[in-house]
Amino acid sequence: MAHIVVIGGGPYGGTVANRLQKTGAKITLISRSEKALLLPAMIRLPFHKDPSRVSVELKDILNPNIELMIDQVVNVDESQVDLGAHDPVSFDRLVIATGAVWDDPIAPHKYQQNGIQEYAKEVAGLGEKANNIVLVGGGALGVELAGEYAYHFPKKSITLIHSEKKLLDASAIDKVRDSVESQLRGLKVKLILGKKAEIRGQSVFVDGEEVPCDYLIKTTGPKANPPVSSIKGLVNEKNEIIISSKFQAECNPKIYAIGDVTNYPKRGLVSRENWLSIITHNLNEDIKGTSNYRTVDWPKQGVKSKSTFAVSVGPEGGAGQYILPFGCAFSLPRFAVVKAKSSTLFYSKLNSMFI
Repeated sequence: MAHIVVIGGGPYGGTVANRLQKTGAKITLISRSEKALLLPAMIRLPFHKDPSRVSVELKDILNPNIELMIDQVVNVDESQVDLGAHDPVSFDRLVIATGAVWDDPIAPHKYQQNGIQEYAKEVAGLGEKANNIVLVGGGALGVELAGEYAYHFPKKSITLIHSEKKLLDASAIDKVRDSVESQLRGLKVKLILGKKAEIRGQSVFVDGEEVPCDYLIKTTGPKANPPVSSIKGLVNEKNEIIISSKFQAECNPKIYAIGDVTNYPKRGLVSRENWLSIITHNLNEDIKGTSNYRTVDWPKQGVKSKSTFAVSVGPEGGAGQYILPFGCAFSLPRFAVVKAKSSTLFYSKLNSMFI
């Protein structure tokens, strides 16, 4: 019987493990935490402080036949995973789905170290004590966090600094970018666009002038979080696992990877189902010894292709777009984005995401 080891128990790793049960292989999932975390829902944790709305117990969502090991990976080589408290685990195929490292207030690595309840109290306290909250980076995360802080703390000064003249990036159509700007201004968020922020410790400067700030939030994007590995050529200069369009590591076809830990240019959960379908299909083909592999479309280097997505602007606002075949895009109505994402940030679908 083939042995497939999955590292990472989030919405990618946990779902891959469950679906691979159909291959007939032995499945082992290794996670640092007993809980699976829904990252998009973390932006609201500082306000409701309820761990049940951002996480679920892995034992409750995994197939009972899956071996679950809670431990820290200390090294991955060509044939086994070394752990901190358990014996090494050998594998025939390996799936890495360890995601990315983010800054406060959505830092999963801190929650795993300190416990999610304590982390919730910590990040909540930072926002509650501050009078001038400054966010640097106006991508999707910056927009969503600015919307949350402005909605929940209407009397505080919220400033969002973005180096581009429009919020989000070129993957969003102008109508969506204009909509989130208008909604944030409606929530009294101070927007500084087309300017680069200079950060000195906890102080922020724009054009040489200091921006009032007693709570700085960096929303300039995540950093890939691969496990420690002695495999040469596994990661690139950004520490991302280098994969092919089959989700196989370029350096070793026995190793697969998916999600923010890879160098695949697209991010988010909208295309998640397609990516999961491809990686589980390819692993099944691999185990059977057949080669009817599927591939994911790979965007051209340097080109920001339009993609379907939705961004919240507080619990009652948001904007999004849907991409039709042949690349045609149209904006989603605000009420649809609120219903689909902003009101709950997907936490109501947390359990079903792992099927």
